[in-house]
Amino acid sequence: MTSVVVGGLFNAVAFAGAGFLFSKLNGQGYKEEVKRHNQALEKLAKTKEKFYESEVKRRNDEARHRAEILDANKDIEETNRALEDLRNFMRLMDDSTSQRKPKLEDYYQAYDGIKTYAMMTKGVLGVGSAYGLTRIL
Repeated sequence: MTSVVVGGLFNAVAFAGAGFLFSKLNGQGYKEEVKRHNQALEKLAKTKEKFYESEVKRRNDEARHRAEILDANKDIEETNRALEDLRNFMRLMDDSTSQRKPKLEDYYQAYDGIKTYAMMTKGVLGVGSAYGLTRIL
């Protein structure tokens, strides 16, 4: 803040000193110098205006790019969620497909008596096989 005040004070003193010097010149030299000075101020004003316009444009472009990045991130998140939903659906379909596969139990139920004979047959064959293996080895 103090540098701005000092800079402004310096400019004021410089212009006052320039005005004093200009007044010492002849009338024609003073008018030409004032004309050059005013042209320089006009050029400075135009240049500052262009600079501020370019700064506004740059900031607007930057804000637009940030907004585009945020939109892109939202799109990426939505896409990732959709892909995860699709993966979950595919897993569910694979599981439900294997669960829906036709099985003999869906169409044929053995009687209790047959189940008992089947268990006894398995037991006899198992014991017989074990006895046969012990004799072979």
